[in-house]
Amino acid sequence: MKNRLFLLFISLITLSACSTVQEVQIVQTGANSYEIIKTDTYYSGPGVLQKEIRRKALGFCHSLKKRLHIISIHETKPPFTGNKVPLAEIQFKCNDQKH
Repeated sequence: MKNRLFLLFISLITLSACSTVQEVQIVQTGANSYEIIKTDTYYSGPGVLQKEIRRKALGFCHSLKKRLHIISIHETKPPFTGNKVPLAEIQFKCNDQKH
């Protein structure tokens, strides 16, 4: 009985971790140019995903000791039906501090 409960517990933890953890990838698109795209399964409200990716981009440029320059930023709007999901994307550059 204890073994079954332990296996059930481990399975639940594994499944919940897989469904909630979502890594945001930063993709280099050119010289000092990058893109972040983030989707979510739930709509958290207007601007929430946009704030998250903007913060991620700012932190990334800061880690390079550079300044964030946003080229474009976009977030899908409701209603989310069919294949349309909450999504936000940002194209940005990390410029030298003196620019």
